[in-house]
Amino acid sequence: MKFTMTDNPKEEDIQEILNHLREYNLSRIECKLVKPIAIFVTDENGSKIGGITGETHGNWLEIDYLWVDEKARGARVGSKLVRDVETEAQKRGCTYVFLNTFSFQAKDFYIKLGYKEVFTLEQYPITGKRHYFVKQLA
Repeated sequence: MKFTMTDNPKEEDIQEILNHLREYNLSRIECKLVKPIAIFVTDENGSKIGGITGETHGNWLEIDYLWVDEKARGARVGSKLVRDVETEAQKRGCTYVFLNTFSFQAKDFYIKLGYKEVFTLEQYPITGKRHYFVKQLA
């Protein structure tokens, strides 16, 4: 065996590890359908000004990323993106949502949308916090 450490891994090497892990995991769990989900918002010029991405898997929607351009904030774009992705997740059979956010990002935003904090990673990466939330869908 040869162990190789690098601080500059190739994308294809990372993808190979991920593919093997997913293959192993999916062979041992009851729901094998993991389906990506994304909603994008564009302005009148076709430029992206917001979006939400994640995946649905069985009972769960996992939100990976939510971004709204500074110019569009305050216009409820983020709230609509979250509501719309939750609605689509329900159509796919999901009953729960999981996501995380940094303290400087959207903690209060998610609380206003009915998310409950279940864990906080303290001193992340050094002095900040990373908050983990769940929500039960109606």
